[in-house]
Amino acid sequence: MPFAQEPIVIKGNTEGLCVLINALVSAIAFSDGTAEIFDGKAELHELVVKLVETHDELAPLPYKDLQNEPK
Repeated sequence: MPFAQEPIVIKGNTEGLCVLINALVSAIAFSDGTAEIFDGKAELHELVVKLVETHDELAPLPYKDLQNEPK
């Protein structure tokens, strides 16, 4: 499980990264927050983007127990 300090690495060639960017934009702007994208093995995946307004809406984070955090 990643820690907050560890980077998340997305690897891809220019074409693949552009497809990912376009899927993100489409999911946010033109639909219900979902888009379909193919990986390097031509397998179809659903991309889900959830827009939030507050930090509380981000919880629960899988790597962090927010109930034990000082406020």
